[in-house]
Amino acid sequence: MEFLPAVFAQAEELARIEARQPFAAGWGEDGFAGELKQPCAVIWAARDGQKTVGFICARYAADEAEILNAAVDPAFTRRGVATALMAQLLAALAARGVKRITLEVHAQNFPAQAWYRRAGFTVLGRRKQFYGSADALLMGKML
Repeated sequence: MEFLPAVFAQAEELARIEARQPFAAGWGEDGFAGELKQPCAVIWAARDGQKTVGFICARYAADEAEILNAAVDPAFTRRGVATALMAQLLAALAARGVKRITLEVHAQNFPAQAWYRRAGFTVLGRRKQFYGSADALLMGKML
């Protein structure tokens, strides 16, 4: 398994992985292609041979960052892929001087919340109806 910065040519694969998630944000290929062009974006991808199997995406400004999206192909869950992607992302952000990182997670996405807690994130607040009629939890941690 390799963990590398994502490249533009992976946009379709990233979209395909994201679309298979129960709480998918619906970025699509165009969304990932656009994000990969952003100079403030940090996107890491996991590859198993020639196949992209997971990703994590954040944006940063000054000493703060926000995780925007993360997913692992269902066939590759429970193998440490997400944990390794998080470690790569946090190291890359720390190298850019980021001190604080936040994210929003669907209030009913209990597996993601548990994963973020294991990575050291804590709940900072709740955003009412952030996902239409569903709330989001705001989580964060210091690097």
